[in-house]
This record gives sequence, C-alpha cells and structure tokens, in this order.
Amino acid sequence: MIRQSFAADARWFQVIFQAFFLSYGLLFLHWNADWQHYLTSICGCLAFSYIAETIRRKQFPPLSGTAGWKSWGLSVLITAMSLCLLLRTNHVYTSLLAAFLAVASKYIFRLGRKHVFNPSAFGIAGTLLISGDAWLSPGQWGNGVILFFLVLTLGTIVVTRVQKLDTSLAFLLAFGGLLYWRQVQVLGWPRDYFWHSIGSGNLLLFSFFMISDPRTSPDHPMARVFWAIAIAATSFYLSAFRWMYNTPIWMLVAAAPLVPVLDRVFRARRFEWRIGGIGRKFAALAILMAMVTNESMAFCGFYVSKADGTLKNKTSQVILVRDGNKNTVTMFNDFKGDMKDFAMVVPVPVVLKKSDIKVVDQSVFEKLNDYSKPRLVEYYDENPCELRRYQSMALGARSTSLNDVVVIGYGSAKKSGVTIEAQYIVGEYDILILSAKESSGLRTWLTENGYKIPSGADEVLEPYIRGNMKFFVVKVNEEEKKKLPGDFLRPIQISFESPKFMLPIRLGMANSDGDQDMIVYAFSKTGRIECTNYPTVSLPTGKNVPLFVQNNFANFYANLFQYQWFGAGKSAAMLEYAWDVSPSNFLKCDPCVAAAPSTRDLVQAGVWWVGSSRRNSEDPGNEDADRPARVYFTRLHVRYNRKAFPQDLFFQETANTASFQARYIITHPATGQFDCEAGKKYLEALQLRRQDELKMLTYLTGKGYNDWDVVVRAEEEKYIPAADSYAAAAFAVANERSGKKGMMIAGIGLLGLISAIGLGMRKIRRT
Repeated sequence: MIRQSFAADARWFQVIFQAFFLSYGLLFLHWNADWQHYLTSICGCLAFSYIAETIRRKQFPPLSGTAGWKSWGLSVLITAMSLCLLLRTNHVYTSLLAAFLAVASKYIFRLGRKHVFNPSAFGIAGTLLISGDAWLSPGQWGNGVILFFLVLTLGTIVVTRVQKLDTSLAFLLAFGGLLYWRQVQVLGWPRDYFWHSIGSGNLLLFSFFMISDPRTSPDHPMARVFWAIAIAATSFYLSAFRWMYNTPIWMLVAAAPLVPVLDRVFRARRFEWRIGGIGRKFAALAILMAMVTNESMAFCGFYVSKADGTLKNKTSQVILVRDGNKNTVTMFNDFKGDMKDFAMVVPVPVVLKKSDIKVVDQSVFEKLNDYSKPRLVEYYDENPCELRRYQSMALGARSTSLNDVVVIGYGSAKKSGVTIEAQYIVGEYDILILSAKESSGLRTWLTENGYKIPSGADEVLEPYIRGNMKFFVVKVNEEEKKKLPGDFLRPIQISFESPKFMLPIRLGMANSDGDQDMIVYAFSKTGRIECTNYPTVSLPTGKNVPLFVQNNFANFYANLFQYQWFGAGKSAAMLEYAWDVSPSNFLKCDPCVAAAPSTRDLVQAGVWWVGSSRRNSEDPGNEDADRPARVYFTRLHVRYNRKAFPQDLFFQETANTASFQARYIITHPATGQFDCEAGKKYLEALQLRRQDELKMLTYLTGKGYNDWDVVVRAEEEKYIPAADSYAAAAFAVANERSGKKGMMIAGIGLLGLISAIGLGMRKIRRT
C-alpha cells in the first residue's frame, strides 16, 4: 500500500529530483555550499507549515496517516527545495523571511483547495522586493548539454505524472519560439546563440518544476496553454526589450490572479494525483529525441588596422561601473606599434556625447590589478623545542601573466547606409559615432577609409546593427599625440545610460586565434557583479600548497586557472576577488599585497559616487542619504573562445556582499634541533602535512610532484630529515594512490567473482 502511494504521488519524485539537482550544482557546477541557507529554508518552511496547520486545525497535526506528513509537509518541502535551488541570501534571517512568505502565501491566498500564488515564486519575489539582501543567479546552472538532458528527462517524468505536460510544453515552445524569432530571424545571430539561451538551467527548471504546479495552474487544458503562453510572451518581452532578468518568476507571480478567472471561464475537473498514461511517456520520448537532435546540431570587439597591419587580441582589461542604468566602461590600451596604424571600434547602445568620453591615467589599471590579483601567503612554523614566537607574513607574488595585457578592442564601422552621428577630438584620439543599416555597408566604409577588416567580421557585425547599436570608432590624432609625453596611448572611458549591462566579446573573436583572456574589474553600490548567462565560479582559495610553489607562483597560478577553467566546462567567469573597498572600510583584503585603491583611483575608474553623499534633489527627506554609498569591487577572469562562448557577456548587480580573494598558503618548516619529544611529533606531523600539500597541488593544478621544478631553501631543509622531505612525501603519496587503485581493481574483481558464482549456482538449481 505504501509502495502504491509512493508511486502515485509525483511529489516524491519532485523532491528527489530537486535534491539531485542541488547535489549536481554542488558537486559538478562548483557552487559555494551555503548550508545555513539550505537548512534554514527547509527547517523554516516545515516549521512554519506545522504552525500554520496547528492554527488552522486548532490542534497539533499528526506526523503520519492521511492527515499527517503528506498533507502538511510534503508540498512545503518542494517549496523549500526550490528556495535552496534558486534563491541566494547574505543572512539567515533573509532565508527565514523567504520561507515565511512562501508558506504564508499557501494559507492566506487561496481559493478552495488551490493556492493563488506559486509558494516558492511568491517567497522569492517577496524577499527580493522587501529585503534588498537576496538575489537570483541565473547563470549558476550554466548551459551544458548534460544539464539539458537531465532536466528534460527528470522534468518530463514529474510533469507526466501530474498530467501537466501541456503547461510546460506551451511555455517552453512559446518562449523558445519567440527567442528564436528575435535572436536568429531578426538579429541574425547563429543558432548556437539561441541554443545557449534555451538551454539555461534556470529556464528549464522553471518550466518543469514551477509553472507546472497543479495547485497554482488552471484546471482546463486550454486555459493552461493560454496561461502559459501569456507568461512566456510577457517574460520574453521584458527580457528581450526591457533587459530585465528572471522575468518568468516575476510573471508567474503577476499572472497568478488570472487562474481563478480562467477556472471560472473554462470549467474542468479539479486536479487529482494519479499515474500518467502511456501517451505522456511517448511525449517524454519525443522531447528527449529533440534534445538529442540539438546535441548533434549543435574582447569586446575586434581591432581594425590600417593598411596591412595585423592585430590580435590576447588579454584584455576592462573596468565596468554600474549603478541602476548608468554605465561606465574603461578600456585598457597597451597598443604596440606605429600609432597611425591604431584603430578600434566599440559597439555602444546610444549616441555618445563628447562629455561622455574621456581619457584616464593608465596607472589605475596597474593599481587595480596589483591590489586584486591572486596572492601567496607565507607562514613560519615554531620549533616546539625552542621558545620562539610564531611569525607570519604575506607575500605579494606576481600572478599568471595578468600584467601581460595586449590591447582591448570592440567593433567596426560603415559607408553605404552609414551615418556619422557625431565627431569629436578627445585627448589624443579622433572619435566617430557611426550608425549603420547593414554589415556589408559598414565593412565597405571601413575598407574605403583604409581599415583592414578581419575575416569573419560580417557574421558578428550584423546582429549588432540589427539591434540598433551604434559604433564608437577610435583612431589616433597624430598632432594631439605629439603634444603628450611618452609613446603609449591612454585608456578610453565612456559613460552612458542603458539597461543593457554587457560586454560584446563575440566581436573580439573575429581577430583572435584560440582562447582569449579578459580581466573585468567591476564596481557597484550593492554587492558583487556576476554573469547572468554563464556561471560565475569562485576559484579554490585558502589552500595549503608546497613550499616550492613560491619559486614560480605565476606558473603555479597559470596551471591552476587552466585546470579549474577546464573543470568548469570552459564556459565560466572565474571569480578572483570580491570585497567592499569603500573608503570607510579599512579591511579590504587579508592579506594585502599592494596599497588599496584610493578615492582618486576609484574616481579615475569611473566610480562617480565615491566620496560624495547619496543625498540628491529627488530624495531630500532620506535620513540615510548623507552616509556615503558603498563601493563593492569584483574581479572576474574570463577565458573565452568561439565554441564555449556563443553569446556576449551579460552581467547583473547582486546583493552578495561576501568577501573573497584567491589566496594560497605556504608554510616554512621550523629550524633548529628537534631532539625533544614535541620535536619528534612535529616531524611526524610535518611529513603528513607535506603529503597533504602535494595532494592539494594535484587537486588544484592537475599536476603531481614530478611535473614541477622543485627548488627548496637549503638553510631550511638542512634541519629536516630526508624521510620528511617533499621527495619522500611524493613517494608516500604515489604508493597510497597505487594501493587505492589496487583495492579498487580487487573490489571489482571480487564483485565479478561473486556474480559469476551466483549465476553458476542459479544454473545448477535449474538443472
């Protein structure tokens, strides 16, 4: 009886699958495990539901039986798991608020046996509106084919069991169809751009685990289809034309009051839990076949050069400042060569005024890089046989070729159908603002004006032109450059108002071979900046590594970044630093490897609000307005290529104020004699520690002891017995791995032997 009840109740499948997705995110997508949020969400939802049921029934509800757990706890557990999967918070009380709002909506807003609002969607939307301490991370799931397969498979199982496949299909087909029309037909992006959008984990989870909720969707199939299409169309409009994020969740809450109206107009039998039929299984198979078919099908611009000059983008540095719709972008310029050969094009959403463009001191990039780059920390052991004070110090080692930055570029320009919207001289630059009607005309304009366009540029130019983007064309004014000292070009900074928060990296792939690197220094008032269409992955930090890493920290970090980037699927923005660098915050790193950015540096970077109060004419009565606004600094390292990054980089401000820095630790051994009992124990611990350091080195970089040039300080190692050296530790680690491998092979062999014996005995019994 219990088995039949379990099989018939799709909520059990949903809870199991949600737990599976959470595990998948933690184990394979490199999520930062927020156990406090998870436990608070689950325990809070269950506790609030039990209290609400107690009040409603005027007695404590039982834990078992028909009026027990399944009636008050199972559905709310699904709500709690949705909060764990989608919502992010800084504090436990914010997670508790989301749990309360979600559960309260089930009991306060209901008609008959149905809820008006989807509980998890209401809890998320309410918390985002009320607290200012929560956010959604649409890029956290990535867009991998494996995830696409898992969500479609498991989601189809769930929705076919609750007879709501029509809702999920209607939403996905409508939303996907509109996306295809906009991205491929209207803007001209290639199909992989569209597949990246439709394969979003957040979108798929919403389709199969939120909008299909039988207690908050219409009863009649026709009404469900109409309702789902309306949500899809409105969500598409807000995301495509208003540049809003997470629009399906907002629209699910906004469209909830329509459900009772549709139930009155389209009358149908109320939902009942039962096992799905064979027809729905064929529908699930059809979706999976479509997915398999998809698998089989499936910087910021480029430099243009004069004459036959050749330019290649390798590494770029960009400063992004975002506050509301106000954007400031500063582009680092490390051009090498004849200044008259320099030119670049940047797509921008609006026609820039001269006051929106300026040049800044390039030292601001050096300061931001030196301050936020990955760092190595040194500690010194104390000899337990001597009374010696423990010492520690921080080392600011140079990180992986982050200073080896070649020019940053963006877009291109045009003639037939090209309009010169504006023309300025700013510093040492001649600047044109162009608009175009087609990529061929833009290409013709540039070619006729002496610019050499990279092959393949037309494919990426056309969507920007169709999207009504303007083109910011820059070249050097030789007369103005002669008035300035030095043979370098200063960074260019532009400011504009736009809801679009993005960097058009696809243009940069037109004139670069292989992988490119971009360092993004981002600033906001609210918290971290993160990608919305690619995962933002925190690099491993605070790890103990062998002493010999100190001799070539740059090479160590280069291997670490490459290995972790590969583990993240080659399509992620890697977080290297995040901190509150407000002038009023005195602790901006731990440890610090360079002087913190000063107020002047932040102003140079475009952080316009720093050092000023938030009081303005629009809010004269705000008592908090006189307090300086915060400045949150995020450093992202993006390594991208054409295959792994089919879309530009899109960003969002979040409420995430957690501090982070990529730091790695070496510990020098104690020196002197270890002839006391404590000294002998210290050497035993040192041997184990060095083994752990070598294991961590392999975990971080994928390389073992023999792959590194091991150089140690003779004055330190002369006191350490050979049995406690790194060579001995490497030998012990190799033997340990060999032993584990042997045990695994033996285990597999034993299982095979047991299976063979079992089959043989079964055959004997039959005879």
